Amino acid sequence: MLLNLLIFSVSVSIQWVSCHPNPHIVIVGSGAAGVAAATRLLKNNFTNITILEAESRIGGRIHSVKFGEAYVDLGANFCHGEKNNIVYSLTKDLGVLKNFPTEYRFLRSNGEILDKATASKVIKFEESVAFLEKHEKCKNLSSVGECLKIKSGDFIKSAENPKETEIFSEAYDWVESSVCSLNAAFDLNDLNITSAFQDSEGDQNLKWKGHGYKTILDIMMEKFPNAENPLPIDEKIFLDKEVTNITNWREDTATVLTNDGDKYEADHVIFTPSLGVLKASHKNLFEPDLPEDKVKAINGIGFGAIVTIIMHFPVKWWDGPADFPVMWTTEHKEKLKEENLEWLSTMTGTVQAENNTHVILSWYGGKYVPHIETLSEEEVRKGLIHLLNLFFSPRFNVTMPDKIIRTLWYSNPHFKGTYSYESVKGFLKAGVKLPETLSKPLLKNNKNLSILFAGEATSPDHFSTVHGAIESGYREADRLINFYNTKL
Repeated sequence: MLLNLLIFSVSVSIQWVSCHPNPHIVIVGSGAAGVAAATRLLKNNFTNITILEAESRIGGRIHSVKFGEAYVDLGANFCHGEKNNIVYSLTKDLGVLKNFPTEYRFLRSNGEILDKATASKVIKFEESVAFLEKHEKCKNLSSVGECLKIKSGDFIKSAENPKETEIFSEAYDWVESSVCSLNAAFDLNDLNITSAFQDSEGDQNLKWKGHGYKTILDIMMEKFPNAENPLPIDEKIFLDKEVTNITNWREDTATVLTNDGDKYEADHVIFTPSLGVLKASHKNLFEPDLPEDKVKAINGIGFGAIVTIIMHFPVKWWDGPADFPVMWTTEHKEKLKEENLEWLSTMTGTVQAENNTHVILSWYGGKYVPHIETLSEEEVRKGLIHLLNLFFSPRFNVTMPDKIIRTLWYSNPHFKGTYSYESVKGFLKAGVKLPETLSKPLLKNNKNLSILFAGEATSPDHFSTVHGAIESGYREADRLINFYNTKL
C-alpha cells in the first residue's frame, strides 16, 4: 500500500513538472516596470526569462547616484502617497521613507523674501491649478494654459496693494514653470484641463532618507532588507543591449534583435521602454507594424521632460532647509534675454537633498528643457552663478558649487523624456482611456499572447509615477501567469 502511494506521488510530481509551463519571456527594459514583471514571474516559477537593458545600468528612470554624503536621484524622487500605492505598501514596514517638512521661503530675483501672508497667497494660487476645470470661466476650455491665463488675471486683480500687484504678476511665470515641471509638459496649452489621474491618499512627498529611489528595486529583487537570498534576477539581465527590432510577433515565436547583432527567440515579449521611445521609434521597432489604435494611443498621450540640476557646495552657506521657490522680477527677466540666459527663468526653486547637508537640488520645466540639455557644462555653471548671485548673495555668504550634475533625459535616445501626461490631443477616445489602449497586448495569429506592454504610460490612473510603473509590470506578469494557469 505504501509503495503504491509512493509510486502515485512520484507519478503526479513528474506529470506536474512536465506540464508546468516555462516559456521563454523576453523583457525589454529593466526599469521599475521591467523589474516588477520579472520578479513577479520568478516568484511564480517562470524562470526562462531574459531581460535586455539598453543602458549600462538597471533602473530606467530610477537613477540614484552617490553625490556628497548620500545618494541623490536624477530621475524619480518622491513616493507620492500611501493608500493604494504599491511603493508605499512594499516599504511601509522597512523604515526607508520619511516625511521631510517643507519650510518655503519665497525669493525674488532682487533678493527679497516674500512675507508669509503674500507667499501663502501665491502657494494657494499654484495649488488651485489642480481644480481649473471647475473654474466658471474655463468650462468650455480644453487646456491648462488657456485657463491659467484667465485665472492669473483674476489673481492679479485680487491684489490688495501695488506691491502685491507686482508680485502676483510675477507669480504667473513661476506657476507655469511649476505646473510644467510637475507634469513634464513643455507647453501648458497641450496639457488637458481635466485629469483621470487618481491621487494616492497620504503624504505626497515621502523621501528616501538619502538612500535613493533605487531602494525600491532592491526590495522587489529581495536584496533588501536581507541580501542573503535574493531572487535570481541578476543572471537574467543583459546590459548595453538596445533592442532595435521585434519581428514576426504574429508567429509562434517573435524574434528580438539587439544593436550588437544578437537574436532572441521569444514565446512572449514584455515591452517596458518609455512612451518617448515608442513615439520616436515604433515604426522601426515592430514588424509587422503596430495596429492603428495602438499608434493613435502613442501619438495621443503627451510625453515631455524636466531637467534636474544638482549642486554640491564646499560649505553649507544657507540657514535651515534650502526650500526656496524663486520668482523673477520683470526687470531681471528682461536682462536674462539680453544675456541669453532665459532658460534660468524656468527654475521652480531649490531644496536641500535629504541627509546631504552640502547639496541643493533644483528643477526646470517648460519650453527651455530641450535647450538646457544642449548647453555646455561651462554655460550651465555660468547660468547657475548668475542665479545664485541674484537670488541668494544679498542675504547669504554664497560660495559657488564645486560639483554639478545635470540630467539629460530628453536627449537620451533610450528615454526621450521623463514621463507621460494627459494631452489635449486626446486622453480619451470613444470613452476609452488611451493608456488602456496602449496596454492592450498584441496577439499571435493563433490568438495567444505575443507582445505585452508595461510602463507608467500604460497606467490609466497612476501614469507618470513609479507606483504606476510597478503596477503595470505586475499586471502584465499576471496576465501571462493567468494565461498559462487556464491552459493547465
